[in-house]
Amino acid sequence: MSPASARALRLGTLLFVAICAQCVFANTLRVRSVTPDIPLVVAILGSMFHDANGGATIGFATGIFHAALAAPPSGGFTALIVSRLLVCFGVGWLEERVFRESVPLAIGLVALGSLLAECLFFVIAPQPNIAHWFRQMLATTLYNMVFALPIYLIVHRWIGSLRDTEDNFF
Repeated sequence: MSPASARALRLGTLLFVAICAQCVFANTLRVRSVTPDIPLVVAILGSMFHDANGGATIGFATGIFHAALAAPPSGGFTALIVSRLLVCFGVGWLEERVFRESVPLAIGLVALGSLLAECLFFVIAPQPNIAHWFRQMLATTLYNMVFALPIYLIVHRWIGSLRDTEDNFF
């Protein structure tokens, strides 16, 4: 199996585990009315180890699963898909052109990506109570930042080691 295929298979497995963890543990991890968005955190961090096209694919897959499992009752199926796709595409594009991975950068990208994904969601599918949405967005972003470090270490160990192998393959 080529290193690129192994990387994609491992990231797909991590996304599947993140989606299952979101379904099983989200209510347990709830603080007041805020739950972490574990699949989004995994998607953003996984996009750090891929190019723009890989990031877009990761974002699209995450958006499809998220929308299928938790689409808001007032609509927003498409908004979930597009927001995740654009955020992960941007992270992959930046990785390709601007930066390499690091822990502080990962935490910052999770914060920025979470804010951007929620803002894009709001632009595509406006919510009725803006103040409530804004508080939820900030609280979810902070909660996602808490999960960024442990998830980054897992993603780096599983995906980053294969990227280093792929770079030195030839």
